[in-house]
Amino acid sequence: MIKGNIDIEKTSFRTFLVFSFFLLAILLPSYLIFSSKYMVRNVEFSPKYQVDSSFLETLYGESIWTLDETSVESLYSADPTIEKIELTKILPSKLEIKLKLYEQVAEISDLRGSQPKLSVLYKNLYIAESIDASKNTLSVTIVNGPVDNGFNGEVVALFMTLSNFDDINTGSLKLTHLGTSVIGYYKDTEILFGNPIDLATKAAAVGELLSDGSCQGTVRFVSTNSFVTDCNI
Repeated sequence: MIKGNIDIEKTSFRTFLVFSFFLLAILLPSYLIFSSKYMVRNVEFSPKYQVDSSFLETLYGESIWTLDETSVESLYSADPTIEKIELTKILPSKLEIKLKLYEQVAEISDLRGSQPKLSVLYKNLYIAESIDASKNTLSVTIVNGPVDNGFNGEVVALFMTLSNFDDINTGSLKLTHLGTSVIGYYKDTEILFGNPIDLATKAAAVGELLSDGSCQGTVRFVSTNSFVTDCNI
Protein backbone atom coordinates (compact mmCIF):
# COMPACT_ATOMS: atom_id res chain seq x y z
CA MET A 1 0.00 0.00 0.00
CA ILE A 2 2.77 2.44 0.99
CA LYS A 3 4.76 1.57 -2.16
CA GLY A 4 1.69 2.19 -4.29
CA ASN A 5 1.15 5.62 -2.75
CA ILE A 6 4.79 6.53 -3.37
CA ASP A 7 4.48 5.54 -7.04
CA ILE A 8 1.34 7.64 -7.38
CA GLU A 9 3.08 10.62 -5.80
CA LYS A 10 6.07 10.24 -8.14
CA THR A 11 3.77 10.09 -11.15
CA SER A 12 1.85 13.13 -9.95
CA PHE A 13 5.08 15.05 -9.36
CA ARG A 14 6.38 14.24 -12.84
CA THR A 15 3.05 15.32 -14.31
CA PHE A 16 3.28 18.57 -12.36
CA LEU A 17 6.81 19.21 -13.63
CA VAL A 18 5.80 18.56 -17.23
CA PHE A 19 2.79 20.84 -16.89
CA SER A 20 4.89 23.56 -15.23
CA PHE A 21 7.52 23.39 -17.96
CA PHE A 22 4.85 23.51 -20.66
CA LEU A 23 3.19 26.50 -19.00
CA LEU A 24 6.53 28.29 -18.66
CA ALA A 25 7.32 27.61 -22.32
CA ILE A 26 4.10 29.39 -23.25
CA LEU A 27 4.19 32.27 -20.80
CA LEU A 28 7.86 33.27 -21.12
CA PRO A 29 7.79 34.03 -24.87
CA SER A 30 4.48 35.83 -24.40
CA TYR A 31 6.02 37.96 -21.67
CA LEU A 32 9.05 38.79 -23.81
CA ILE A 33 6.90 39.71 -26.81
CA PHE A 34 4.20 41.72 -25.08
CA SER A 35 6.15 43.25 -22.19
CA SER A 36 6.46 47.02 -22.52
CA LYS A 37 10.06 46.65 -21.36
CA TYR A 38 10.99 45.22 -24.77
CA MET A 39 9.10 47.70 -26.93
CA VAL A 40 11.33 49.69 -29.32
CA ARG A 41 11.87 53.23 -28.05
CA ASN A 42 15.16 54.19 -29.68
CA VAL A 43 16.29 53.72 -33.29
CA GLU A 44 19.79 54.65 -34.46
CA PHE A 45 21.35 54.47 -37.92
CA SER A 46 24.98 53.68 -38.66
CA PRO A 47 26.22 55.65 -40.49
CA LYS A 48 23.92 58.57 -39.65
CA TYR A 49 20.97 58.61 -42.01
CA GLN A 50 17.84 60.71 -42.44
CA VAL A 51 14.51 58.90 -42.77
CA ASP A 52 10.91 59.96 -42.90
CA SER A 53 9.13 60.03 -39.54
CA SER A 54 6.46 57.69 -40.91
CA PHE A 55 9.09 54.96 -41.24
CA LEU A 56 10.17 55.34 -37.62
CA GLU A 57 6.54 55.12 -36.52
CA THR A 58 6.39 51.59 -37.96
CA LEU A 59 9.13 50.57 -35.49
CA TYR A 60 8.38 52.51 -32.32
CA GLY A 61 6.22 50.53 -29.90
CA GLU A 62 6.86 47.21 -31.64
CA SER A 63 8.33 44.27 -29.75
CA ILE A 64 12.06 44.14 -30.38
CA TRP A 65 11.81 40.35 -30.62
CA THR A 66 9.50 40.38 -33.63
CA LEU A 67 11.60 42.73 -35.79
CA ASP A 68 14.04 41.53 -38.44
CA GLU A 69 15.44 42.69 -41.80
CA THR A 70 12.03 42.32 -43.45
CA SER A 71 10.70 44.97 -41.06
CA VAL A 72 12.89 47.62 -42.70
CA GLU A 73 13.01 46.39 -46.30
CA SER A 74 10.91 49.37 -47.42
CA LEU A 75 14.16 51.37 -47.19
CA TYR A 76 15.46 49.55 -50.26
CA SER A 77 12.69 50.92 -52.47
CA ALA A 78 12.87 54.35 -50.84
CA ASP A 79 16.61 54.69 -51.43
CA PRO A 80 18.28 52.75 -54.29
CA THR A 81 21.72 53.65 -52.92
CA ILE A 82 21.26 51.16 -50.05
CA GLU A 83 23.01 47.87 -50.78
CA LYS A 84 22.50 45.98 -47.51
CA ILE A 85 20.71 46.43 -44.17
CA GLU A 86 21.59 44.73 -40.89
CA LEU A 87 19.70 45.01 -37.60
CA THR A 88 21.32 44.89 -34.19
CA LYS A 89 19.04 44.58 -31.17
CA ILE A 90 20.36 46.23 -28.04
CA LEU A 91 18.15 45.09 -25.19
CA PRO A 92 15.84 46.06 -23.88
CA SER A 93 14.52 48.69 -26.32
CA LYS A 94 17.16 49.99 -28.74
CA LEU A 95 17.39 49.08 -32.41
CA GLU A 96 20.51 49.84 -34.45
CA ILE A 97 20.14 49.81 -38.23
CA LYS A 98 23.45 49.36 -40.04
CA LEU A 99 23.45 50.47 -43.67
CA LYS A 100 25.89 49.53 -46.39
CA LEU A 101 25.57 51.98 -49.26
CA TYR A 102 26.54 51.37 -52.84
CA GLU A 103 29.85 52.97 -53.73
CA GLN A 104 29.84 56.20 -55.69
CA VAL A 105 31.65 55.71 -58.99
CA ALA A 106 31.60 58.94 -60.99
CA GLU A 107 30.49 62.53 -60.98
CA ILE A 108 29.04 63.18 -64.43
CA SER A 109 28.81 66.62 -66.03
CA ASP A 110 26.62 66.59 -69.14
CA LEU A 111 27.31 69.72 -71.19
CA ARG A 112 25.23 68.84 -74.24
CA GLY A 113 22.17 70.89 -73.33
CA SER A 114 21.71 74.60 -72.78
CA GLN A 115 21.91 73.93 -69.04
CA PRO A 116 24.69 71.63 -67.80
CA LYS A 117 23.48 68.66 -65.77
CA LEU A 118 25.45 67.34 -62.82
CA SER A 119 24.79 63.86 -61.41
CA VAL A 120 26.48 61.08 -59.46
CA LEU A 121 26.69 57.51 -60.76
CA TYR A 122 26.63 54.63 -58.27
CA LYS A 123 28.05 51.13 -58.53
CA ASN A 124 24.55 49.69 -59.11
CA LEU A 125 24.08 52.14 -62.05
CA TYR A 126 21.69 54.33 -60.08
CA ILE A 127 22.04 58.03 -60.90
CA ALA A 128 21.33 60.75 -58.35
CA GLU A 129 21.27 64.51 -58.78
CA SER A 130 21.96 67.35 -56.38
CA ILE A 131 24.27 65.42 -54.08
CA ASP A 132 27.94 65.79 -53.27
CA ALA A 133 30.28 63.23 -54.80
CA SER A 134 32.87 61.44 -52.70
CA LYS A 135 36.55 62.24 -53.20
CA ASN A 136 37.28 58.86 -54.85
CA THR A 137 34.84 59.24 -57.75
CA LEU A 138 35.91 59.60 -61.34
CA SER A 139 35.16 62.85 -63.10
CA VAL A 140 33.24 62.35 -66.36
CA THR A 141 32.43 65.20 -68.72
CA ILE A 142 30.14 64.63 -71.70
CA VAL A 143 30.66 67.29 -74.36
CA ASN A 144 29.17 65.56 -77.39
CA GLY A 145 26.74 62.75 -78.11
CA PRO A 146 24.90 60.59 -78.55
CA VAL A 147 25.94 58.50 -75.54
CA ASP A 148 25.32 54.77 -75.74
CA ASN A 149 22.97 53.28 -73.14
CA GLY A 150 25.75 51.05 -71.90
CA PHE A 151 28.22 53.85 -71.23
CA ASN A 152 27.43 54.10 -67.52
CA GLY A 153 28.10 50.39 -67.17
CA GLU A 154 31.42 50.89 -68.93
CA VAL A 155 32.35 53.63 -66.45
CA VAL A 156 31.47 51.40 -63.49
CA ALA A 157 33.53 48.53 -64.92
CA LEU A 158 36.51 50.84 -65.50
CA PHE A 159 36.25 52.20 -61.96
CA MET A 160 36.10 48.74 -60.38
CA THR A 161 39.09 47.58 -62.42
CA LEU A 162 41.29 50.54 -61.51
CA SER A 163 40.25 50.22 -57.85
CA ASN A 164 42.11 46.90 -57.78
CA PHE A 165 45.40 48.77 -58.17
CA ASP A 166 46.50 49.98 -54.75
CA ASP A 167 48.53 52.93 -56.02
CA ILE A 168 45.87 54.39 -58.32
CA ASN A 169 43.80 57.26 -56.97
CA THR A 170 40.55 56.96 -58.90
CA GLY A 171 39.57 60.45 -57.79
CA SER A 172 42.40 61.84 -59.94
CA LEU A 173 41.08 60.34 -63.18
CA LYS A 174 39.10 62.59 -65.49
CA LEU A 175 37.24 61.27 -68.53
CA THR A 176 35.90 63.30 -71.44
CA HIS A 177 33.26 61.75 -73.71
CA LEU A 178 33.47 63.25 -77.20
CA GLY A 179 30.69 61.22 -78.78
CA THR A 180 32.71 58.61 -80.64
CA SER A 181 35.73 58.48 -78.36
CA VAL A 182 36.82 58.90 -74.76
CA ILE A 183 39.91 60.69 -73.52
CA GLY A 184 41.25 60.20 -70.01
CA TYR A 185 43.58 62.35 -67.95
CA TYR A 186 45.42 60.92 -64.96
CA LYS A 187 48.00 63.21 -63.36
CA ASP A 188 50.56 63.79 -66.17
CA THR A 189 49.21 61.07 -68.46
CA GLU A 190 46.77 61.54 -71.33
CA ILE A 191 44.92 58.34 -72.27
CA LEU A 192 43.26 58.02 -75.68
CA PHE A 193 40.81 55.18 -74.99
CA GLY A 194 39.21 55.36 -78.44
CA ASN A 195 35.66 54.04 -78.69
CA PRO A 196 33.80 54.10 -75.35
CA ILE A 197 33.60 50.30 -75.15
CA ASP A 198 35.60 47.63 -73.31
CA LEU A 199 36.82 50.26 -70.87
CA ALA A 200 37.43 47.68 -68.13
CA THR A 201 39.77 45.69 -70.39
CA LYS A 202 41.59 48.86 -71.39
CA ALA A 203 41.86 49.91 -67.75
CA ALA A 204 43.41 46.54 -66.87
CA ALA A 205 45.93 46.97 -69.70
CA VAL A 206 47.04 50.43 -68.61
CA GLY A 207 46.63 49.91 -64.87
CA GLU A 208 50.25 49.03 -64.11
CA LEU A 209 51.48 52.04 -66.06
CA LEU A 210 49.20 54.43 -64.17
CA SER A 211 49.99 52.75 -60.88
CA ASP A 212 53.70 53.34 -61.38
CA GLY A 213 53.01 57.07 -61.75
CA SER A 214 56.11 57.83 -63.82
CA CYS A 215 54.46 58.29 -67.21
CA GLN A 216 54.44 61.85 -68.51
CA GLY A 217 52.97 61.74 -71.96
CA THR A 218 50.25 60.15 -74.07
CA VAL A 219 48.91 56.61 -74.12
CA ARG A 220 46.91 55.65 -77.22
CA PHE A 221 45.01 52.39 -77.52
CA VAL A 222 45.40 50.67 -80.87
CA SER A 223 43.19 47.75 -79.82
CA THR A 224 41.28 46.67 -76.74
CA ASN A 225 44.33 45.05 -75.15
CA SER A 226 47.27 47.00 -76.53
CA PHE A 227 48.46 50.58 -76.64
CA VAL A 228 51.39 52.71 -77.74
CA THR A 229 52.88 55.49 -75.67
CA ASP A 230 55.51 58.21 -75.91
CA CYS A 231 56.24 58.21 -72.19
CA ASN A 232 59.14 56.44 -70.54
CA ILE A 233 58.21 52.99 -69.18
